[in-house]
Amino acid sequence: MTSLSEINNDLLGILNHTKGMLEILSNAFNKHNLDSLGKVEALEENLYKDSERLLKLLLDEKAEEGTRHFIPIPEHFNRIGNGLRKMLNAIDKKVTRSVLFSDKSVTEAYKLFDELQELLTCLGDCINTCNRVLVDNICGRVKGLCEQADEYAIFHEDRLISGVCTPLNAPIYLDILDSFKTIAWHTGEITRNIAKGCSEN
Repeated sequence: MTSLSEINNDLLGILNHTKGMLEILSNAFNKHNLDSLGKVEALEENLYKDSERLLKLLLDEKAEEGTRHFIPIPEHFNRIGNGLRKMLNAIDKKVTRSVLFSDKSVTEAYKLFDELQELLTCLGDCINTCNRVLVDNICGRVKGLCEQADEYAIFHEDRLISGVCTPLNAPIYLDILDSFKTIAWHTGEITRNIAKGCSEN
C-alpha cells in the first residue's frame, strides 16, 4: 500500500512542474521573448505523465479510506496544465505577431502572475501540512483572483472601446486572463480535496 507521504511527494513533484511552467511563462510575457518556451513543453509533458501515473496508483489502491480523496486531484492538475498550455499559446501569439499591450494590461497581468505564484506556493504548504486555516486562505484567494481577472476583462473591454487597446491584442489578453482563472479554480479544487483528507484523518 502506498503511504500518505509517498502520495504527497508525488503531488509536490507535479506541483513543481506547474510552478516551473508558470515561472517561465511569466518571464516570457515580461521579456516579450520565446527563448524558454521549449522548457515549458518539457515540463508540461512531465506534468501529464506524472499525473497519469499517480492516478493509476491511486486507483490501484482500490480507494482506500485514507487515499480516496486524492483520486480527483490528478485530473485537476491536468486541467491546470491545459490552462498553462492556453497561456503559452497566447504568449506565443503575442511575441510572434509583435503584439504590444497597454501599460495597464501589462501591470494587471504582472499582478495576476504574482498572485498565482503565491497561490501555488500556498498549495505546496497545504499538501505538506493539511492545515485547515491554510485551506480556507487558499479558497478565499482563489475566489479573489478569479474576481480580479473578471474585473480586468471589463477594464480591457473599456480600453478596447476607447481605442487604447486594439482588436489584435484583445483576444490574446482575454485568453491569458481566462488561463489565470482556470489555473486558480482547479488549484482551489485540489485544495478542497486535500481538505477532505484532513477531515478524514
